[in-house]
Amino acid sequence: MRVAVIGAGVAGLVTAHELDVEGHRVTVFEKSRLLGGLWNYTDAVEDDPLGQRPSRRIHGSLYASMRVNLPRDLMAFDGYTFDDAGGGRDDWPRYPHHSRVLEYLRRFATDTGVGDLVRLGDPVSNVVRGDGWLVDGERFDAVAVCNGHFSEPRVPELPGLADFPGVALHSHNYRRPDAFAGKRLVVLGSSVSGGDLSSELAQVAEVFFSGRLFENRPPLSEQAGPIRRCPPIAHFDGSDVVLTNGERIREVDAILFCTGYWYRFPFLASDWVSVGDNWVKGLYRQVVAVEDSSLAFIGLPFRIVPFPLFQRQARWWARSLAGRFTLPDLDDRRRDHCDEVARLRSEGVAERHFHRLEDAQIGYMNRLAEQCHDGPVPDWFVALWREHNANARRHPKDYRDRPLQGGGPTIVVVSPSLN
Repeated sequence: MRVAVIGAGVAGLVTAHELDVEGHRVTVFEKSRLLGGLWNYTDAVEDDPLGQRPSRRIHGSLYASMRVNLPRDLMAFDGYTFDDAGGGRDDWPRYPHHSRVLEYLRRFATDTGVGDLVRLGDPVSNVVRGDGWLVDGERFDAVAVCNGHFSEPRVPELPGLADFPGVALHSHNYRRPDAFAGKRLVVLGSSVSGGDLSSELAQVAEVFFSGRLFENRPPLSEQAGPIRRCPPIAHFDGSDVVLTNGERIREVDAILFCTGYWYRFPFLASDWVSVGDNWVKGLYRQVVAVEDSSLAFIGLPFRIVPFPLFQRQARWWARSLAGRFTLPDLDDRRRDHCDEVARLRSEGVAERHFHRLEDAQIGYMNRLAEQCHDGPVPDWFVALWREHNANARRHPKDYRDRPLQGGGPTIVVVSPSLN
């Protein structure tokens, strides 16, 4: 089959590789002039600090000091380790700096040959179903959407934000802490980026870390230390931030939103797939359109180990296109999708979290593997995933600098470094 892949980040590169392995003819469209997607760091930011206006500037969402929040042996693609035997180096730290990840991806593109399949500087504006799929007028038999979901910031609508006199910034546009030195700052969003940036900023600023995880924390007046944790923001009152518990943080200089991103597919003209409350509706196994399995979305799940999960999705789809296994018929795919949605709703999961897998990711990958006649997730991977999670919960401030016992057969543990 002739297959178009939209995006040359992690998902796009590994999808192109798995399709190539199965003998498909692949063309990858990448709007920027660089491989690697969001892992391409730049100091440049948009002139809109909240990132809410359309911008022609192409840049990732990385901050200068960022190190990955997963051990590199977990992050590696199957068959392509993060050490000398693959695309990394033995002397890299267990939790490498983001620049090392980009090196790994570029070596993957070179060593697998998928870099030769990429059209750099070639944005896609229109994908329609006709005689096959037309990608800006060029015909393909199938399309993989791999444009990522870390480019359009998601900012909550909070009363009074428009009149807040201080700096309002989304983490998408954050690079370094210097500009916040000596400031009074609220970080909203208690996930990984919120925790990391609160810790970094607390070295130079007075930080209030706000989020749902802190609903039951003691009042701010009883807290001490460089970071004070508090419930979410209810509204702004001039330069004051009012919290959902009624407490007030006075004379705030800046607010940093670590509140995630939107799923967007502006080039896709299809009624089969739509986006609700940040949930991509109408997918079977969170990969292919229920109504037409020649349209795939690789890389939608979050709170996961991304590289291997994307690879499992891509392998599953590439093998299905090659006829290596048969997908359920349309009625069964519709039924499976409805059952999954009903289950999530019955468990009280909000739509915006339908793609959040967390502990369910191992079972998810194994179901894909069983369906496409692939091997299950290795035992060492499961053990290391659990050990990492336990370590990160016990030592949230410095888990990257603490040793882990588990790992793949070639991992070499060294002390952390950004060099």
